[in-house]
Amino acid sequence: MNRNVSILSKGRRRFLKGAALAVAMPAIIGRACVSTAKAAFEGESLIAVSWSGNYEQVFRETVINPFNAKYNTKAETVGGWDQIVSQIKAAPADNPPFDVTVAEEYISSSGLAENLYMKTDRSKIPNLDAVYPWFYETRPDKAKDYGIPFGGGTCMLLIRKNLGIAPDSWGLLWDDRLAGKTTADSAAWWWTLSVPAVMDQTSPGLDEMYDMKTAEPLFAQLDKLKVAKWFKDGAEQANLLNQGEADAAMSYSSDAYTFMTQSPDEYSVAVPKEGASAWADWYFKVRGTKHNDLADLFMNYMLDKETQDRFLSQSLIFMARKDVTVPAHWNGYPTSNEDYHKMFQIITMDGWDKINANYQAYDDRMKQTIARTAG
Repeated sequence: MNRNVSILSKGRRRFLKGAALAVAMPAIIGRACVSTAKAAFEGESLIAVSWSGNYEQVFRETVINPFNAKYNTKAETVGGWDQIVSQIKAAPADNPPFDVTVAEEYISSSGLAENLYMKTDRSKIPNLDAVYPWFYETRPDKAKDYGIPFGGGTCMLLIRKNLGIAPDSWGLLWDDRLAGKTTADSAAWWWTLSVPAVMDQTSPGLDEMYDMKTAEPLFAQLDKLKVAKWFKDGAEQANLLNQGEADAAMSYSSDAYTFMTQSPDEYSVAVPKEGASAWADWYFKVRGTKHNDLADLFMNYMLDKETQDRFLSQSLIFMARKDVTVPAHWNGYPTSNEDYHKMFQIITMDGWDKINANYQAYDDRMKQTIARTAG
């Protein structure tokens, strides 16, 4: 997931045929054969927002293109992040800029508060039966009727291999062997703050983060870091590592996969033994879409085992289905609902509400940490 890239500006395109606006599509999702679905949806367009960057490319190759090949549709994806909600709000309610959108906990909460997403008809998404309960168990009741879980991303620890240090504990970021040779995110600082919260484990989940009084000890722990330089985006992170300024990083699953595949002999990557903070990738139908039934077909297709397997084979994210084929590169992949709870700690929707209520205080305190630790 690329955390600092705005959604691409793109005009709404239509491929509607004849009286398609007036006539509802047959309720065939999950029940009819492929040939029937082809006849119903052939040539119809759909725009789905996925996370900008590497994720978007993998989503296009493993989800969008095979879907179009199977159903003769004209689905496409555009990458986005921080302007997803504002772009939906700015568009007419009956003509949204896209039909389906990705959202983690923050964007989920923001969109639901504005009534921008449609409820999910589970009868049209039969593949939901194969999803880990964890995705719903970490969701507040107000959100459980909306969207589908596709997978999720996580913070990961990355260390240069030639140091001979296995990335098995977040505490290594404070290890004297890596003093002055670490890097972490100063822009999306909440993920950096989550690292000592995961290590602490005295409160459920990441609860320490959600109040400035209990977050102060977490900041104090970050103050002890000896950072080479903080990064603001994936490109800066890559430069710091590839140029040798940093030997270890608090990275993200999509970035870590790129390092691992492009420089397989250079870096070791793992979710440490304490687990990691994470976000869940949910996909929502956008209110006002004129491609309601096609969106249902598409979201059910996203949860097909073959679709989930393809995406997982080119990523380090975790998937929604319980029966995916785990690729060799994903060491320690969780294989049970209990594993999901142990390995991944979500910044919850309620937690985001609390952080946002005092956001400036958090941001100011993080600036102090950066000033105390950089260089």
